[in-house]
Amino acid sequence: MATASPSTSSARRQARHVTVFLDVDGVLNSYPVPKLRIMIEGRKKLQAWHYELHYKPAVIAFFDRLVETHEVDVVWLSTWSERCKTELEPKFGLRNSFDVIEMPDETHNRCANDPHLWWKARAMEEWLAAHEQGRAVWIDDDLAAPATHDYFVEHYSTSRLKLIAPKFAQGLTKAHLKEIKEFAYPKEAS
Repeated sequence: MATASPSTSSARRQARHVTVFLDVDGVLNSYPVPKLRIMIEGRKKLQAWHYELHYKPAVIAFFDRLVETHEVDVVWLSTWSERCKTELEPKFGLRNSFDVIEMPDETHNRCANDPHLWWKARAMEEWLAAHEQGRAVWIDDDLAAPATHDYFVEHYSTSRLKLIAPKFAQGLTKAHLKEIKEFAYPKEAS
C-alpha cells in the first residue's frame, strides 16, 4: 500500500484544519441557572474575577478532546480577554491553553448588531482575510443579532464559516457540540 507524500498529507491536514472562536458568557457560562437544572445538567459553579459562572464540565472536556484529536485550534474571542487564560482556563480545568483575541476597547458587546462596528466581527473579518483558505467556527450568543449574523452568512460560505449562537440562558448544548464536531471533521461523501 502506497503512503501519501508528506506534502500531500500536509495539504490534506491543512484543508481539514479548523479554528474555533469561543466566547464565554452565554456559551460556556449561562447564568442564572436554577438549582434543579444545575443538577440535571451536571453543572458546576466557579468564581472568577467578580462573577459566579455556571458551566458544564462535559462541554469543557469536549474542547480539550477536540484539539487533542482533530485538526482544531481554539481561540478565545470574549470580553473576558486575557482573563480567559489567567482565570478561566485553570478554574475550568482545561488541559490545553488557547490563544486570545483581546477586546480592543470598552464597547464590550454593545455593537453586536453592527458587523462593521462590533470588535468581534472586525476580528473575525481580519482573521478570515488573513487566512483565505481557513475554516472557522464562531461560537457566540450575540450572533443572534440579525444584522451581524446575516452579514456573515451572506459573505462567507457555510463550508468555510460555521456560526453557532447558543441561547444566553442555555449555553452550548449537545446538539451544538455535534455541529462543531461534524464541521471540524466532516464525513467523506461516498
